Amino acid sequence: MKPLVLFVTSHPLSIQSFLLPHFRVLKSEYDIRVMVNTTAPSISPIADDALVEHLPIRRKLSPYYDLWALLKLTLRIYRLKPLVVHTITPKAGLIGMLAAWLACVPLRVHTFTGQVWVTRTGFVRWSLRLTDRLIAVLATNVVVDSRSQCRFLINEGVIDPSTAVVLGRGSVCGVDIWRFVPAFSTRARIRAQFRTSNNAIVCLYLGRLSRDKGLLDLARAFECVATRQPRAQLWIVGPEEDLSYSEIVDLMPLNRGRLRRADLTERPETFMQAADLFCLPSYREGFGSTVIEAAACGVPALVSRIYGLADTIIEGETGWMHEPGNVVELVEILDKLLSRPEEVKEKGKKAREFVTNTYSQTTVVEEMFQFYRRLTADWNKP
Repeated sequence: MKPLVLFVTSHPLSIQSFLLPHFRVLKSEYDIRVMVNTTAPSISPIADDALVEHLPIRRKLSPYYDLWALLKLTLRIYRLKPLVVHTITPKAGLIGMLAAWLACVPLRVHTFTGQVWVTRTGFVRWSLRLTDRLIAVLATNVVVDSRSQCRFLINEGVIDPSTAVVLGRGSVCGVDIWRFVPAFSTRARIRAQFRTSNNAIVCLYLGRLSRDKGLLDLARAFECVATRQPRAQLWIVGPEEDLSYSEIVDLMPLNRGRLRRADLTERPETFMQAADLFCLPSYREGFGSTVIEAAACGVPALVSRIYGLADTIIEGETGWMHEPGNVVELVEILDKLLSRPEEVKEKGKKAREFVTNTYSQTTVVEEMFQFYRRLTADWNKP
């Protein structure tokens, strides 16, 4: 009988975006189950590689539902008796690691993909940091999705270096270099849909519309630069979170005609294939998967100089960096890059080469497989 591994998360996107490639390899030696907060049809692709159960766990603080989820999960784990419980996302990490500890699961793994508390202050920062520390204490093993994030968590006293691991050079599952590729036909099709000429220089932001992502800084910077760069456009792709698209538009009274908008997409590669420069002026990132996905499409990135993003580019060779929150510096670099489209294109070629050699999904998935083999070696002996 194969050892049972139970994955717990608060949102199916965590599974579909990050863990599904791992399931397809792990299932050769392990039985995989998933507990996640959804009953939607979108869960069906996961069911091909893992048994799926609904768990009423919510992303935001909700004491009643959180306690109910903890009790339900603890009882379910006790009955299933998995060898490993593996959590991803903070709320699932806290509830999942606590439930696994209460049910005496021998191997408890949590994946850190970034820290909300980095941009917070006072009691909120203290309490959220304490939550991450508690998750790490309850876990027997911790996976961190970037080397710079791992160093940060060690320096902050959140994790123990003896229990932490980074898979290869980082990321949760790497990038599918056969899906994320340069595609000139797609470039032409998407630009036609967006009423964008072939010689326009497209700056792309793709992700959640959140203040922590530095989107307001990007809007301010683009408003300054666009008057001097008539070929420039800014595309904003992704769902609204704590920031509305109208707030971005309001910051660009002179250049609203240069904006293009798309909501949540299941085909992010199509927008990346149509872009020239990827922009992520974020204040916090655990790694920056979209940066390496854009790079695989031949699109270099302009990102903020923070942990997590520092792992995704080679500064000056596959992308550029600026100090987070420094709009003046962002304006200077953006203006320079938009004036040198051939240089940007050349860096894009190097970015794809870098990502292919460093963050291929095949490599990262194999790293996870070997991590599990080492983790469970002593428990699989007859």
